[in-house]
Amino acid sequence: MNRVVLDLIRTRRRLLAAHWARNLVAAPTRGQIWQDGERIERHTQAGMDALAEAAAAGQVEPFIEFAGRFSGEALALETPLEEVIRALLEAKPTVLDLLSSDPAAGDQDPDVVNFLNRLISSGILEVIQRYERQWSRRGLAVQGHLDELRERARHQIIVDSQTGLFKATHFATAAERELTRSRRFKRSFAVALVAVDQEEEIGDTLGSEADRALTVHLANILTNETRVVDLRAALGSGRFGLILPEASLEGAFALAERIRGSVERTLFVPPGHPYPLTLTVSIGLACYPQDADNSQELLERAEEALARARAGQNTTVAAASAHDF
Repeated sequence: MNRVVLDLIRTRRRLLAAHWARNLVAAPTRGQIWQDGERIERHTQAGMDALAEAAAAGQVEPFIEFAGRFSGEALALETPLEEVIRALLEAKPTVLDLLSSDPAAGDQDPDVVNFLNRLISSGILEVIQRYERQWSRRGLAVQGHLDELRERARHQIIVDSQTGLFKATHFATAAERELTRSRRFKRSFAVALVAVDQEEEIGDTLGSEADRALTVHLANILTNETRVVDLRAALGSGRFGLILPEASLEGAFALAERIRGSVERTLFVPPGHPYPLTLTVSIGLACYPQDADNSQELLERAEEALARARAGQNTTVAAASAHDF
């Protein structure tokens, strides 16, 4: 690019910026970015400074940096992409009009036109890439929000909000999932079924409100006594289910006894009742793989063990044994 043209662009870049800003304001626009005259003036001045710097160095990078800053603000103001591209395209005729009207510049130099084309093209490419990245991020953010809403809805369906325990409808599904995982990694796991020995008496005597309070009372004990990885479910009618990943029969039995002792020691105060009650639970255990090799049979073995435990009350029985531990 010849020296005269460089000097004209450098010394008259403020005039060029003013012409550029005037052209942008006169054109039909929709975006918020064009409604602030000071903002347009600031951007066009920065653009012409970048153009002069790029022309002096023979490099497009200064103008690319400007285009990046410009598109960043345009994105923040939700300016349509086509309006930003049109604004960059306006820079070329603005410069060529000045050069053609100044005798010192002579005829339009093809090198000048080619350089302006390179400059504007690189700026537009930067803007497009910025918009694409932003759209991608927004898409991911929207997807993340949708996933969160789905998970929240799923959680509300399968988890009781008051007790924090899973609902009965999820228990069999969770057992099947844990069996699949345990089979894959060749691990054991246990299922425990817990039943309140006095549930029928409490329900008949004290009513549904006491039943609900009983569920909350036992849910707190189960949550405190089990591990974070253990799954706890309220099965209804004073019954609860536990899925104990990677637990041996001995480990499951020790946990069941701890739960049984904690229930017996923790007094239950029914709503509106004048004095606390002492509760006991019976617990039936079954362990994969020794008691069954599928989830349905495993739950059946646990039910059988629970029936034997309830016959004696306040005891733990394992499916693998015909006697109380």
